[in-house]
Amino acid sequence: MTTMRAVRLHDVRDARLEVIPVPEPGPRDLLVRIEACGVCPTDVRKYLIGVNDGTYPFNPGHEWIGRVEAVGGDVEGWTVGQRVYGDTYAGYAEYAVLSTEPKPWSYGPLAMDDDIPLDRAVFVEPLADCLHAIHDQAQLQPGEHLVVVGAGQMGLQLTAAGALVGASVHVVEPRADRRELAIKLGAEAASDTDDWPAAVREWSDGTGANVVILSIGNPDLLGPAIKALAHRGRIVLFAGFGERGEALVDVNRIHYKEMTIIGSEWVGVPPRDQRGRYEQARQLLTDGTLALEVLVTGHCGLDGVIGTFDDVAAQRVLKTVLIPGEASR
Repeated sequence: MTTMRAVRLHDVRDARLEVIPVPEPGPRDLLVRIEACGVCPTDVRKYLIGVNDGTYPFNPGHEWIGRVEAVGGDVEGWTVGQRVYGDTYAGYAEYAVLSTEPKPWSYGPLAMDDDIPLDRAVFVEPLADCLHAIHDQAQLQPGEHLVVVGAGQMGLQLTAAGALVGASVHVVEPRADRRELAIKLGAEAASDTDDWPAAVREWSDGTGANVVILSIGNPDLLGPAIKALAHRGRIVLFAGFGERGEALVDVNRIHYKEMTIIGSEWVGVPPRDQRGRYEQARQLLTDGTLALEVLVTGHCGLDGVIGTFDDVAAQRVLKTVLIPGEASR
């Protein structure tokens, strides 16, 4: 095969399904036939407001799994047919090239078991990000009180990861169905968005939360998060804030309560990268400790990616998985 289908961004809200050449693997590359790719909110944000870490045309898919189709001449340890996970931008396509050399922006190829369901396997990269937020940035400890604001697909992964630590987890989410799913994934409590700092304080016997993680990129949530914190509490800014990068906060409260505000970005970004979180995520998914396929609410083919972007932006879906070889239903 010399050509393939791919969905690429050409500008803001300009995504196109195209026929382009199959990429040629270099001497240290793998050519991978993509089996599935998770649709990430970050991809949707790039579609809505533009690309700031690449050039157009741009393929934003970065949660993909597939089979090795060809191996570069200098590659060792990989064979045709082997299942591999990729975290590079290229996933909305039928084929992608994955370098086996270390890169500052990619874990590189990660071998995956044949038996792991595709709907679970696509979560390796986003789960690694959540584990980074929980362990490295929040430094969450067993018995602490964690509040996750927003029960989208990333917020629910943060909920599951926090519960796995042994923390008590409270989720703030306006949608009842997502609050119910948060409880199933290990949350102790869930409340809607009406005066949630008061609900958190009541839940925590008046002390407040040790950690609040904002999984929604809304700077207006920072003030309430500060109110919900205990003395020496930590706020983790997990979501990107896009064009709304400023917030007005009570700095006196931060000072006198000795609070900490810390960011948590993609786990692979040097010099803060914690690449061991990929291995941890793979193990939790492989052995079924975290069966995150419960978050998948639908599938699409390459012809359905653009519509899925709109569905994600409107919160009509939770997690959609692209199957490149199928037509959308």
